[in-house]
Amino acid sequence: MPKIGRRICVRRRRPALSDRLTADAQRSLAQPDLPLVEIAGVGKTFGAKVALDDVTWSLRPATISGLLGPNGAGKTTLFRLLMGILQPTSGSMRIGGLDCFADRVAVKRLVGFLPDEPVFYTYLSGQEVLELSAGMHGLDVSRALARLTPLVERLAMTDALPRFADDYSRGMKKKLGLLLALLHEPVLLLLDEPTNGLDVDATRLFFDLMRELAAAGTTVVFSTHLIDQVERLCSHAAIIREGRLVASGTLAELRAGPDGVARSLEDVFVERTHSGR
Repeated sequence: MPKIGRRICVRRRRPALSDRLTADAQRSLAQPDLPLVEIAGVGKTFGAKVALDDVTWSLRPATISGLLGPNGAGKTTLFRLLMGILQPTSGSMRIGGLDCFADRVAVKRLVGFLPDEPVFYTYLSGQEVLELSAGMHGLDVSRALARLTPLVERLAMTDALPRFADDYSRGMKKKLGLLLALLHEPVLLLLDEPTNGLDVDATRLFFDLMRELAAAGTTVVFSTHLIDQVERLCSHAAIIREGRLVASGTLAELRAGPDGVARSLEDVFVERTHSGR
């Protein structure tokens, strides 16, 4: 198959990272105590269904945060709002001072997103998907893919890239999706159930990559219902139940009991998601 990704990509050089960030975002990155992400009183409804209700949450740079919640709690909806795919019904959401919906084109330059179920064009290879995405981001395609080569090798994707992406296993699609999310060197990485479909070795590699990214200054948020993964990887967490954020903070803050005795995160999760039922 010809390399159609190279032929149809728009070849224009993307501005440097410092040129793409707002003044607020640059201040946030320079001062870790300032939030990079600010969510204030956000609600989202679909007709009569309330998907999110008065959610307020902030995220600091270079942290790894876990978003915990049962299935259907609103985790994916929150990520789609942050990406500007959906518009909030109420409240505001900002990344680096940019409104997530009004400035969604600029926001997408700063954010990498891995959906729970990545979907690719049927007749493009993994290589062509990467080339197409690099061109759409305005990157120098050859340089962008060369920069990704070490990660491609770590993910054991070298032999898979020439094959049709649509034929990949679920785990391989997740790996290609992660490559796409990191292609443009985002300052914020949103990962929706990222370890679903990954084997033990790939999950461990994912943990290592997230720690390396955070150490290099990237803010990482991932949704999951696996509490042990949050305890192993995250410095911060939030718990969402039926569209409402019922707890957020550092892991130590969440575990702190009223009697001064630390509780398990699992106990906190059960308490916050089952209270009032």
